[in-house]
Amino acid sequence: MLLIFIAAAILLALSGVAAYYWIKLKKVQNQQKAQIAQNQKAWLDRQQELAADIRFIANSMLQEQCEITEGCMRLKVLMDHLDQDLAQKTEFQTLQFYYQQTLSMPHHEAYKALNRKEQFSQDKKRFALEDKYREQILIEAKHIVQYPFNFG
Repeated sequence: MLLIFIAAAILLALSGVAAYYWIKLKKVQNQQKAQIAQNQKAWLDRQQELAADIRFIANSMLQEQCEITEGCMRLKVLMDHLDQDLAQKTEFQTLQFYYQQTLSMPHHEAYKALNRKEQFSQDKKRFALEDKYREQILIEAKHIVQYPFNFG
């Protein structure tokens, strides 16, 4: 009889320990689910913010509030953050090509460090590129404004 009582006490204790760890496991699983949902929402919010920024820059280019070169550089960087393959799509090949053509040109502080003659030379090259590709880049900018970015 004593053995039955001891066995029952052991089973009861083990059941209590199992229940404790099962409850703890469920709590951790729920916390993980909540964290995953929070991370997914933050990721989606960031994707939507990048898409809005991309559309804003494209609209600025269309309204001539942003130079072609600056717009292409900004778009390329944002598009790469949004989706590495986005800039490689045929719809945006001129933007990609233009970015590659202007990538080696000095900008910001490097441009300011140039003397006037070098700045004029760089501007001349940049303006020639802008004139050559403006129409196609603006067509692609219009496409970007309406592009259905997929975040899934």
